[in-house]
Amino acid sequence: MENRVENGDYVVAIDLGTNTVVTVVGTKDEDGRIRIVDREVSPVQGMGMVRGEIKNIELVSQSIKATVAAIEQRQQIRITEAYAGVSGQHIRCVKHPYHVFSRGGEIRQEDVQHLHDSMRNVPAPEGEKILQIIPQSYVVDDEEETSSPVGTFGTKLASTFNILLGDSTAISRVEMALKRGGVAPLRLFLNAVASAEAVLSEDEKQEGVAVIDIGGGTTDVTVYEKNIIRHVGIVPMGGNVVNKDIRSYGILEKHVESLKTRYGGAMREKAQPDKFITTPGLSAKAPKEISCQNLAAIIEARMQDIIDFAVEEIKKSGYQNKLSAGVVLTGGGAQLRDLDALFKSYTGMDVRVAGPEAVLAADSPDEVTGPDMSTAVGILAKAFAEDRPARSARPKASSPRPVSGSYDATEPKAGVSRQKINDLYRNDAGASRYGQSVPGESVAEEEEEFEPKKAKKQKGSRGPGFFSKIKEKMINMFDEEIDDNEI
Repeated sequence: MENRVENGDYVVAIDLGTNTVVTVVGTKDEDGRIRIVDREVSPVQGMGMVRGEIKNIELVSQSIKATVAAIEQRQQIRITEAYAGVSGQHIRCVKHPYHVFSRGGEIRQEDVQHLHDSMRNVPAPEGEKILQIIPQSYVVDDEEETSSPVGTFGTKLASTFNILLGDSTAISRVEMALKRGGVAPLRLFLNAVASAEAVLSEDEKQEGVAVIDIGGGTTDVTVYEKNIIRHVGIVPMGGNVVNKDIRSYGILEKHVESLKTRYGGAMREKAQPDKFITTPGLSAKAPKEISCQNLAAIIEARMQDIIDFAVEEIKKSGYQNKLSAGVVLTGGGAQLRDLDALFKSYTGMDVRVAGPEAVLAADSPDEVTGPDMSTAVGILAKAFAEDRPARSARPKASSPRPVSGSYDATEPKAGVSRQKINDLYRNDAGASRYGQSVPGESVAEEEEEFEPKKAKKQKGSRGPGFFSKIKEKMINMFDEEIDDNEI
């Protein structure tokens, strides 16, 4: 990218994905849009990240260092601090009602503030951290819901709050990886919320919409209605499970991603039935052969699983019938050909695929506008939405300044008594139904195969003879061939 960091408030955001670390440097234009100055992507080696959660801090920190060093060299700056995101199947969303009483017979702004301050001081369950507290609609004296309670006559002000929780150990690993990579964490945002902020218009958030961010290890689901976050859910499945299914056919790992993105699609019926691909075999073994139609069938079957779980999260929100704006697909996994068509035909819901164009400058280069950049750009957008984002990229001559990390709406305010939270925390286990790992597992554990539990028979071609048909002997003529040096 040709832009250079000069004077101004430049912010650094780091997206810690399962497969890659993306670091971006950006600034805000006069019209309020984000301009990306530079970006760098580095793969995460080995088992550094598993389903959005850090398992090896050293491996992740190496990827952070690589992205930061590359940008520093190109821009001649020193990066000492950054905003970052957090994800993983440990994230869960619980609802908690709370109320306060007004003394004057009329709800004042002070009453609303007191309600929020009281919730802000609710202690998190043991072993977890509160990432964000989101008030839903207000109710005065148990009457109808309202979004603007101030000025309403009544004595009791109540609201239900969405509390976004994360495992304390998992969050600490994110902070440790950043620090070990030479970057002080200014603030951690939830990836699911950041991605949604990057791809949605104000009209969509008002009318009702679900954002499905398909990453490598997880799929994040965020539901908006009346400009309020109604639900956040994390599905511990992403594009990597598709890759595993392709590999099970004997395709070498280094060829899988290219095979999937270049020749694959999400709908078998849209693939060319007479087109075949061959890839090199291992050592002296024979090359592996597969038709584009069978490749699409593998992808379609697993993407249907991901869609099923994502739709379940939408239903869990209780707003599945209030999404006038439909569904927005984003993330690296959303770049699969025909995925939007599959989603619409499979669910009947309106759908579009989007990158972060909603918040980016109009002349942004193509490499920062794709769905795979939504989280990184969304973290920048969240940072700039703060009252005064820190200037985290500066000339090399400058000395770093000490910082302290913080989270949305979680710091207790002085003079406000701490309240006990009820057992709702434990009644909503969030991702546990997906087979969440038990506390105390080794940090260096290997990724386990995730097999989704199906509640019903899937639509389409899902018969038991599916993979046996794929493995039948192919014809000897092929239209395409992938070489070792092509990846």
